[in-house]
Amino acid sequence: MAVAPSKLLERPLNRLHCCVLHSRPGQSCTHALLWNIYRNHVSSAKYYSPLLLLPLVLKWRKVSKGTILAIVKNYLQSVSFASCINAFTFYFMCVARRLKGRFVFIYTPYLSCWLASQLSWWMPPQVLLYFSTGITHAALESLLRQWDLGLVHSRWGQTMVFMLSSLVVLHYQQAQKYSGFWFIKPTPLPVDYPKWSAGKRLRQSLTQFGTYLGIGLALDLGHAIMRRNLMRLRLDTTRFLVGYMGLFQLMQWLLLRMRLKRRQANAVAAFVSGVSFALLNRTTLMTFAMVTASQVIWQQVCTRDPGKEKLLAFLQKIPWAKLLIPCSLAYLVHTFFFHEDILNGLARDFIDCTCDHNGQRLLNLMKLPNENVILTAVNRSPRTSFWF
Repeated sequence: MAVAPSKLLERPLNRLHCCVLHSRPGQSCTHALLWNIYRNHVSSAKYYSPLLLLPLVLKWRKVSKGTILAIVKNYLQSVSFASCINAFTFYFMCVARRLKGRFVFIYTPYLSCWLASQLSWWMPPQVLLYFSTGITHAALESLLRQWDLGLVHSRWGQTMVFMLSSLVVLHYQQAQKYSGFWFIKPTPLPVDYPKWSAGKRLRQSLTQFGTYLGIGLALDLGHAIMRRNLMRLRLDTTRFLVGYMGLFQLMQWLLLRMRLKRRQANAVAAFVSGVSFALLNRTTLMTFAMVTASQVIWQQVCTRDPGKEKLLAFLQKIPWAKLLIPCSLAYLVHTFFFHEDILNGLARDFIDCTCDHNGQRLLNLMKLPNENVILTAVNRSPRTSFWF
């Protein structure tokens, strides 16, 4: 039977030398840090390759030199920050082990990761938004699963949350007050739309419909290729995107025919079309929608002139993303080691693939049959100094 990972914090395993954290035998803690920075860049470059390729594919008609440079810059910055945060997390665990003489719960790995994640204060805005959105929603999902809330098990409860999020995001998107990522991006209707012929309206709808059909098929095909199982190609994402876009356009057309104002029609269409989430029913997408809707609302709050409202002025100055990333990522890494069953697949892949599978290597070590086998495996590695 495998040893529980938490046993690393109990005798006799908590007295193991910190070489258990090093990816190669014979490394000092500083050698391990430098090696991990290098190897993490290699593994993160592979993991973040969709971040480089997907924008180029989606914007292939509008690709310019400036666009390519911006995408490559964003890619390289994301790779570097993820690599360094993971490398310093293991380094700080080594430091704590050296200072305390044993592995201590708060440092292994929560506080070590929290300290390493302070690098987020130097992230450029685009990278900061990318990390804060991805990490915060994964942490929120893990919390919901850990607390075992009814929402996690309710398809229609999750659908209602997504519908409300859809209402918020698409409302501001159609008002051209939000231009960030969302699952669909319907073209705002022009002022002369009521004067358009039925044929022109149909052509515009079919063009947008076809775009999301193509995106959905590409994503589903890519997912099947990644899993190396084309025989079990499922069109879940295609159904969701096509249903979402199609229902939004249908509701928008019907409501405008009923003489509703455009703003009201867009709001009702945004809310009702969110029911297409029931085709997916993925908690990960629901939490992502919740975080995105919260960001959109906060973005609108930040555009307000505080005037003499001191509380609003104070709240607008708080760097929420830079405060949330360390806490959320530290919680996710802690969960990866000690409560792996409540972590979603995206978060697990992010943690493990950006640290050159060092985390999984440590978990595999803890899955050896018993403590004596673990001690024997670790003691084969020579003890080294902290510096060199």
